[in-house]
Amino acid sequence: MARVSLPVSDAHPPLSFERTVPRRYVHRQSVSEVFLTDCVPLRVPDRFVLAAQWPRLHGFYRTRGGRYDTMLLAETLRQAAIYLGHTRYRVPLPNRFVMQHLQVSATPDALAVGGAAADVIVEVDVSRHAYRGDALAAFRVDLRFRHGGQQVGLATGDAAVFPPPAYARARWGDLGPRTVGAPRCPDPLPSGLVGHLDDAHVVLGPQVARDEWELRVDTAHPVLFDHPCDHIPGMLLLEAFRQGACARLGLPDVHLESLGATFVRFAELDERTTIRLDVLDDDATSVRGSIRQGGVAVVRGAAALAATVPSVVNACPRV
Repeated sequence: MARVSLPVSDAHPPLSFERTVPRRYVHRQSVSEVFLTDCVPLRVPDRFVLAAQWPRLHGFYRTRGGRYDTMLLAETLRQAAIYLGHTRYRVPLPNRFVMQHLQVSATPDALAVGGAAADVIVEVDVSRHAYRGDALAAFRVDLRFRHGGQQVGLATGDAAVFPPPAYARARWGDLGPRTVGAPRCPDPLPSGLVGHLDDAHVVLGPQVARDEWELRVDTAHPVLFDHPCDHIPGMLLLEAFRQGACARLGLPDVHLESLGATFVRFAELDERTTIRLDVLDDDATSVRGSIRQGGVAVVRGAAALAATVPSVVNACPRV
């Protein structure tokens, strides 16, 4: 990950972890899926410190081996970008945020689950502002995650912002919304092959070639489809890279260390979607590839797994 410019300070204004921010400011329907709890601006313009809390046992973002899931950093970035857009940059609530690029890196050894939910401090730098008239049209967020007095990860995201009419034009052109067929949801791979504990959380379907799988689009999934969506959500596409890395490398128990993706176009719910991943020649724990529909890439990305399998935390102490 490229180096990012972030506020360097161990001292920050007091933050509250008592309650979540309003769900409408992070585009979540379920309160339980809201991770942000507070936000304070720093003296330097466009710099903020946010508070977030990660549950010790999330229903979906969970791993084996007693570590917080790196995907929690990606979802926290998504929420932070939307929250700051609405509350600090006057983006109206009906407007849509479209992520164009996202990159996350974590320190797996620093993500051990402790005896309480993780109170996470997130330092954010907002830059590369673009405006359409007086309205924010695009921006970048760089995040540093701290927990337990140490840095646990970094993240960067680039987002575009669309008012409803502009979103409709970008999404469907002059023809308007099309009729959407049934989402393609083939049988899942066994969860044990992709690092999950439940087949219901698997987003990879049958293997269609040696290095290629069909995606499962389960619109009933309570987290990936927390609310209705007219396209395949970005978090599902990112999850496909994570699960695909585990399956392609044959390392289902290894923690995700980094993930990066560039979103080229919207991914339709009802089109056959595949992911193809190639192992990088110089690194047996990294993959690069694309997610495709109709022979065209909708996302290009890469993922790296940690070099070692995390030790399993014994929840029941010996007596």
